[in-house]
Amino acid sequence: MRDGHPLERQFGMELYSTDFDGVGGRLKRRMDDFVVEEITPDGHVLTVQPWSRNSSEQETLRPIEGDKSRFVTFVLQKTALSTMDVAAILAAELKISRQAVSYAGLKDKRAITVQLMSVPARVADQLRRIRLARIDIRDIRYTRHAVQIGDLWGNRFTVRLREMAVNCETAAHLMGKVTRRPLLNYFGVQRFGVTRPYTHLVGKALVRNDFEDAVRLMLTTTSEFESPELTEARRCLAENLEPNEEILSMFPPDLRYEQTVMKHLMKRPGDYKRAFSQVPPKVQTIFVHAYQSYLFNRLISARMRRGASIMFPEPGDFVIQLDRTHTGRDSWLYVTERNLEERTRMVESGEYGLAAPVPGYATKMPPAWQTDLLHTILRDEGIELQEFRKPDRPALDSAGGLHLVSMSPLDLSTECVEGDLVVRFSLRKGSYATVVMRELMKNHPINRI
Repeated sequence: MRDGHPLERQFGMELYSTDFDGVGGRLKRRMDDFVVEEITPDGHVLTVQPWSRNSSEQETLRPIEGDKSRFVTFVLQKTALSTMDVAAILAAELKISRQAVSYAGLKDKRAITVQLMSVPARVADQLRRIRLARIDIRDIRYTRHAVQIGDLWGNRFTVRLREMAVNCETAAHLMGKVTRRPLLNYFGVQRFGVTRPYTHLVGKALVRNDFEDAVRLMLTTTSEFESPELTEARRCLAENLEPNEEILSMFPPDLRYEQTVMKHLMKRPGDYKRAFSQVPPKVQTIFVHAYQSYLFNRLISARMRRGASIMFPEPGDFVIQLDRTHTGRDSWLYVTERNLEERTRMVESGEYGLAAPVPGYATKMPPAWQTDLLHTILRDEGIELQEFRKPDRPALDSAGGLHLVSMSPLDLSTECVEGDLVVRFSLRKGSYATVVMRELMKNHPINRI
C-alpha cells in the first residue's frame, strides 16, 4: 500500500493502487496529446474527424417519420473549451437558455474531445449555419428525446505522455501492469482544482449554509500559479471581503463568476447569500458535488486501508447494475451474509459492480462496518447527511448516490512515438483517465492538467 501525493491526499485520494515507482512525465503539453472520444450506450465510438467548418451546412435534416421531433442531436468536436463553455456559447448563438443545451457528460477542456449534444428542434436551421472557433458540429439529426446526463457507455482516451524519467519501453511495460488490476475509482483532481484546490471547500461551506465562508474561499484562496497582482488583490479582499473597482480590475476575464460575485458585493456589502446566488446554478451544483466527491474518495481510501476488497462485495456493501443508459435512481442491491455468494457471482459476471455511497441526504446507512467508516468521516468533517437537503435552493440540494469503488481500463494499446508513450484505453462513464495515468506517473498532479 503506497501513499498518494500530498496534494492529492487533500482531495481524499490517499493511496495508489499500485506499488511500483512512477515514470514521471507530463500530459497535455499540446491539445492533441489528450483525445477523448465518447462511446455511446450501444458501443459506437464518436471518433475525431478532420476539422471542417462546412460540415453542418451540407446536411439535410429529415424529421423522424410520423413523429413531431422536439430535439436535434448532433456530434460536437471541440478543443480548448470545456463542455460548459460550449453550452454557453451555443446558447448565446442560438438565443436559447443554457439549460436547453444538453449533453451526456462533461469533457476535458485542455484536449480534443468528441461528444453528443442536443438542442430544441426549433433552432435546427440556425445550428446548421453557425460557425464557431475551436468547435465543429456534424451529424445533425432530429430526435424524439434530448441527450441526458449519463447517456453514454463511457469514453475512449488516447493519451501522449512526454518527458518521462524512464525510456518508453519501460513505461509501456509498467502501463500494462496498471491495467492488469482493478484501480481505486477516485474522482480526479479536475473536480477540486490543482492550481487552486478549493472547490470542495466551497462545497462544504455551502452544505453548511455558510455563504460568507463560501464567498471568502472563492475570492481569497491564493495560488502560486497566479500572477502577483491577482494574489495581492485576493489578500486585500481577505481583510474584509469588500471589493472595489481596483480589485475587480485585477481579476482576469476568465474568472467571470468571481467578478459577478464581487460586483454584487460592491452594490450590497455583506449580502453573501445573494452574491453567491449570482453564480449559475449548474456551477453551484459543481461545488457541492466536489465536496461529495471528496467524501467518497476518503471513504474508498479508508476501505482499502482496512484491507477490504475494492472489487468484490462483503456483507454490508452495495452493488449496482452496470452500463445503464442514463443516471436516475440507482439499480442497486444490498449485500448480506445470506446473499453474499449470489451477489459475488453477479459481480463476477460483469452485470453488477461493487459500489460505495457518494454521501447525500438520501444515503442509506444500514448497520455494517462500511457505515461505521462513513460515520467516522462525517464526524471528522462535522457534517450530517441531512445538511445536504436544500429544498429552497435546488442547485445545492443533493440526495447522493452510489459510485463504483474500482475501475478497470479496457482495450489497452501502447506505442512509442519519438520517445513518448502513446496509450489508448476505454473507461466506463464516471471514471477518469487522469486517475489511470496517475498510477503510472506518480508525480505532482500539476503534470496531468
